[in-house]
Amino acid sequence: MQRENGSRVLRFHAFGLNAMWVLLSVACAGTTLPANAGQNATDGQSPQNATGSETAETEVNDGNKMQSSASASDGDIPEGDDDPAGADVSPAHDETASADTFGETKVVRFEWCPKERAAESYALPEDSDQHRIVIPKGAKKGGTYPVVIAFHGQPKRGKDPRDYAFMEPVQRQVVSMIEGGVIEPVILVMPVFRFTGSNWPWFQPKQFQEKVIELLSAEGVSAGDWYAFGHSGAAGCGGDGLNQIHLIHPKGVGFFDTCLGEGWQQEIRALQKAKIETFNIHSVETAGFKPKQYPEYQSGFDFGRAYSPLGIEPVECPDFHPGEALRTLPYRCSATKDGVIKSFVVDTGDGAVAHKRLVQPAVEFFMKYFFSRK
Repeated sequence: MQRENGSRVLRFHAFGLNAMWVLLSVACAGTTLPANAGQNATDGQSPQNATGSETAETEVNDGNKMQSSASASDGDIPEGDDDPAGADVSPAHDETASADTFGETKVVRFEWCPKERAAESYALPEDSDQHRIVIPKGAKKGGTYPVVIAFHGQPKRGKDPRDYAFMEPVQRQVVSMIEGGVIEPVILVMPVFRFTGSNWPWFQPKQFQEKVIELLSAEGVSAGDWYAFGHSGAAGCGGDGLNQIHLIHPKGVGFFDTCLGEGWQQEIRALQKAKIETFNIHSVETAGFKPKQYPEYQSGFDFGRAYSPLGIEPVECPDFHPGEALRTLPYRCSATKDGVIKSFVVDTGDGAVAHKRLVQPAVEFFMKYFFSRK
């Protein structure tokens, strides 16, 4: 059921929170994925048990239209991902493609919930709101491809994932880069959550990784190396998301104008210890930094105040960097002594608009750095 399910949620809510919890628990608990140990619900540690929940649907030539709204959130930051443009994700059907090759981009949508306690955030019965796996045109059955997980930022409370401004532009951009021959084929994975008070609540990267592997196997495709990036509240503003991404042992990680709180700080240390190549690409976001900054978005913020305590210090800027211009600030290019953690401060303008604009050049840089054909 589609809209009908959403109506049921609203009707149950009228009977009180207990009925709402029962319905959401059912939505989150109808599962084939074994329970695994959980992660933390905030930047502090809180071990949990978990159950996974999912159904999967597939589509070819994902036809959802780009949504351009990005409004202020109930937390420190807006979801703010509304500007990066890309090519249409609906390529023409390749009549010459063999049965062993994907003749068109294929999108697999699925439900998955890390834990019943997080049911309200992950109960997404309508396929347009669900997690997605994007298999590129030309991928071969039996092939092995890198997997890139892209985490959106903090959405406005009550907003449906189908309306998140991050999703469609990033998918279009990556698909366009693949089909244009700029980067090698990769599997793009885009998890989602509905904001109910915290970012990526109880999100368990290892369990999610296992679910993606299972779904790819059903499509006849194998996962190679793993990578991940995220924007805004994907890290450093409480919750999980990128704050625990080292647990899947990725080859590369990108923090795109993410918050600067404890979760981000701890994860940078964990990634460096594991020698996982990581990029901080910032522009204006100061949320999570202590003392709290006013205004939140500052084009002149000295990111050295956040970087230096982590051993990230100024270095000579390379020729290849994200965006057209870097800010004229001391830490515009910086890195740890071992070079594992690298940081850039990109000039994308001022205010919330600059925060949103960072996504496109950050994604372009990250994808070219790790997957360029040239």
